[in-house]
Amino acid sequence: MKFPSRQQVEMVRKQYPAGTRVELVQMDDVQAPPVGTAGTVTGVDDTGSILVDWDNGSGLNVIYGEDIVRKICPVCGGLLTAHPALSRKDNKTKVCPDCGIREALSDFGMDEAKQEEIIALVHKKVSK
Repeated sequence: MKFPSRQQVEMVRKQYPAGTRVELVQMDDVQAPPVGTAGTVTGVDDTGSILVDWDNGSGLNVIYGEDIVRKICPVCGGLLTAHPALSRKDNKTKVCPDCGIREALSDFGMDEAKQEEIIALVHKKVSK
């Protein structure tokens, strides 16, 4: 295995700060959690491996350049897109755009049914 450069490790640390929620896509290890298992990043080591506390109790690291994870929304568990929203609850947690809209509309006092109606309208407008 070729070790990543210092710049690559720093890039991984910026992409996966502690607290980031991830879902396993691929890991070639007999003790790997099942594909689809979610977990919380606790850090990134000097080899670029992502340290994860998996929800099933596993502690296997995500090896840089070998294993694959994707970021998920900590609120709904959906895919965290390239342009996440910043949670209004703590001003630092990245959430999916839909959860960001829900938080804003909830703060405005809107009930859940109306929130979902507006999100559906947003999706309809974006898909055109």
